[in-house]
Amino acid sequence: MNKAGYQANLGPNMFSRSSGSGLNDNMAGPSLYLQQRIWDFGRAKGEIGYARSTEEQRRYELESVADQLAEQAALAFLQVKRFELLGREAARQVEALEHLRELIGLRVDAGISDKSDLMLANVRVDSARGDAILAESSLITARAALANLTGAMPTVYQDPNPQITRFGAAEEEPDFASLPAIVAADKAEQAAAARVGQAKAERYPQLGLQLGYTRNNYTYNERNNAFSALVTVTGDLYKRGTRYQVRAAEEERRAARSARDSVLLDARGRALTARQEIRGGALRIEAFSHQEKQAEEASRIFFEEYKLGKRTLTELLNTQLEIYRAASARIVAEYDVLAARIRFENVRGTLRPSLGLPARLTEGEEEHG
Repeated sequence: MNKAGYQANLGPNMFSRSSGSGLNDNMAGPSLYLQQRIWDFGRAKGEIGYARSTEEQRRYELESVADQLAEQAALAFLQVKRFELLGREAARQVEALEHLRELIGLRVDAGISDKSDLMLANVRVDSARGDAILAESSLITARAALANLTGAMPTVYQDPNPQITRFGAAEEEPDFASLPAIVAADKAEQAAAARVGQAKAERYPQLGLQLGYTRNNYTYNERNNAFSALVTVTGDLYKRGTRYQVRAAEEERRAARSARDSVLLDARGRALTARQEIRGGALRIEAFSHQEKQAEEASRIFFEEYKLGKRTLTELLNTQLEIYRAASARIVAEYDVLAARIRFENVRGTLRPSLGLPARLTEGEEEHG
């Protein structure tokens, strides 16, 4: 701490002496002094460390928020594409059932099929239209959610597969220590450790050096200037609560360390969950794709057998329903995998650059040792 000051006496003081009252023979005149703190047992170091760590903590917390917003926007975009494809599949089901209904209508007109077959076909068409309406409503909601995050509502949504397939392999272990959320938690612990140092330093005095210059001393016999140099020691003989401040600072540091461990555990859990979702999703895609092909083949065979009277209309309509269900489940599985890859990319700390966004919001200072 640097401190410059001055003092002056505006008039002589009266003192009683053995010979009676008289002027003080050594009255100080105007003075200037400079005081420099040379050692404070860690107070300043703790203050600087706390301020620096807190500033870096806030910066990395901002980076972590940016990562989360990027993930939310990417997942919201996937929701739009998911419901867009589900809507197309529902429309395809309606189209297939309407075509089948026309063929059944021709058979009814020709007296080959019963009118009840046409009524059943109408029921299935109406049900498929309900699925299409539901998919369209979900798409509108997903678009609104994405617009709320990005502030824009485009008319065309590109296929996300080409970009997401360029992401890193999900088998690689993320560098958790470099994640903004983890670094922010580390900085919080460092700030708490600096608080401990500050609290402990309060138990010790402060050493300083004071230099002074007095313009003159007023006496009746002489006028002279004076220089002074002092080593100062300042502190509290007793300060209530210092011990408790140290204890509170140590508890704050332990809490910060626990928070850091919790953030790390959460990141590890999210990485593990994303990996499992990617692996499980790949198996689901394979199973539903096979089921879809089987249902399409069965539909063609059942239609021929229906015309020969070997299959009922219910069986034929059920194959169309199985095609729709398998295709919808496949789409859901595909986009579950894409969503898991986005979440894993975020856990790796590389989602924003992978999406073409800046890796960092600001160019921060180099890490301090």
